[in-house]
Amino acid sequence: MDVTKVELSVSCIDLPKMDKLSKSDPMCVLYQRTEKQGKWNWEKEDHTEVIKDSQNPTFAKTFLVEYHFEEQQHLKFILYDIDDDYHLDELYKQDYMGEAEFYLVDVFTSRTSLELPLIKEGEVVHKAKVFVQAEEVQESNYTITMQLYCTNLEKKDFFGKSDPYLEISKGQENGTLTLAHRTSVIQKTLNPRWPIFEISIQKLCSGDWDRQLKFACFDWNRSGVPDLIGEGVTTLRQICRGNVAQLPLKSKIKKKHREEEKNSGTLHFGSVRAIPVDTFLDYIKEGCKITLMIAIDFTASNGAPSKPTSLHYCDQHLDNPYVVAIKSVASVLASYDSDQKFPVFGFGAKAPQIGGVSHCFPLNGNPDHPEVEGIEGILDVYQITLNSVDLHGPTNFSMFLDKAIELASSPVSQGSQRYYLLLIITDGVITDMQNTVDRIVAASYKPLSIVIVGVGNANFSAMETLDADGAPLVDRNGTVMKRDIVQFVQLQKYQTLSGSFSLARETLAEIPMQFLSYMKMNRIKPSNTADTAGRQKKLSRDQDSDTRASSTSSEGATAFTTKYHS
Repeated sequence: MDVTKVELSVSCIDLPKMDKLSKSDPMCVLYQRTEKQGKWNWEKEDHTEVIKDSQNPTFAKTFLVEYHFEEQQHLKFILYDIDDDYHLDELYKQDYMGEAEFYLVDVFTSRTSLELPLIKEGEVVHKAKVFVQAEEVQESNYTITMQLYCTNLEKKDFFGKSDPYLEISKGQENGTLTLAHRTSVIQKTLNPRWPIFEISIQKLCSGDWDRQLKFACFDWNRSGVPDLIGEGVTTLRQICRGNVAQLPLKSKIKKKHREEEKNSGTLHFGSVRAIPVDTFLDYIKEGCKITLMIAIDFTASNGAPSKPTSLHYCDQHLDNPYVVAIKSVASVLASYDSDQKFPVFGFGAKAPQIGGVSHCFPLNGNPDHPEVEGIEGILDVYQITLNSVDLHGPTNFSMFLDKAIELASSPVSQGSQRYYLLLIITDGVITDMQNTVDRIVAASYKPLSIVIVGVGNANFSAMETLDADGAPLVDRNGTVMKRDIVQFVQLQKYQTLSGSFSLARETLAEIPMQFLSYMKMNRIKPSNTADTAGRQKKLSRDQDSDTRASSTSSEGATAFTTKYHS
């Protein structure tokens, strides 16, 4: 997943007065809770400016943070009254005013600003409030389209013209280059024109408009060893502004005891456009509702819950694999569910209220309202169910998939946006594979993503098939799945690494792209951007076009030549 950057703005009201004879001089410091080698620590990220004589500061300095859907990003602001301006990094010399903790996702789901109490020594500081707002850094939310061509390339083949292709590489902070894009080969020409291609700004230049881009032109050889024709360096900002309409391609030749550069052709930027794209956070900020559903495996292959060897065994000192998955994966997903009420189902057990074996029963016993409240509610009904059902089998997915599809079939439109996440925690080999494939193909047309966490050490090859990373699923009628909606991860692989943190990160990384693929497929835009001209604007530079509107701003994307498209 591409990295999204967000900017945090902070303001406060009614901060405590720390000095007897004057108002406080507050400064805000941001910390992020990070995990290294299985240990969690608060790591200092940055601090604001100092505002003199104010109990109600609005800080001009903002914090830039990378947003990751698959993580519960725990942040903390600590406020200090600055008595010594010359030692801002030596915080122990300053007066501690209090702190405010929050999760980054809460700022977005609040939709306006998130209000936090100021806490000092475990107590709420009377009346003091901290407000935080988050905005996506829009400069990184673009797709770049380019049409490139070359003229007068140097001939590299003795008996014929060259077979040129281009490689675009981006510079890294350590001085190395990473390949970002390779064009097709154009046969037998010294004046190639490549088809227009599309690339995300993250892949092209890591979202940095001023990062160096090297354009290298090669002559393809059947032997597999290409000849370098020439290369040149520029930046995306220079290209889009029109500062670089063409780029000389240089190569080196040896003369006596030194190397000299020569011109080996010219690269032309025929058409370059930077097109704003909608992001997952755009939808969340504008109120798209996320609903989390959970299905838990109660088949006998888990082992009797009363035995320590069971995957359902409950130890007061150690969470069993099901609890680990709920606390790590479900906790991240639950952050996006606004009402914190989750339908929770079990499968593969005999329940007293059902009689026979059921492959889809509500853990709270209420089929009309199967929701429980909060992560603690999920853990509570899971524990109660363990004590009230007989584990049985087989492992069938199709019945609770039917229920998930039913729930995800409520109308979704531009004015009513909703998306569903189904978390399945299971230990076994599926016994209704074809029926399951049929349901997943049907679900791929719905606003639904499926996350499967495999516990234990069973053969999970069927789960890998459902993941469909290698080939799309096809149902019994020959219908191919519309989009990738399943992610499978085996818990055991991550328990010995960095625990549940790595499990959640690996399991959930694909969901934002699955979400966006559904919205794009159904032409649904974020609520307040569907009809605005701002989202229609395309930043472009067309070398061959006479219709241009120049912008003189030096900041971000607005600095580029713009063209409007209906």
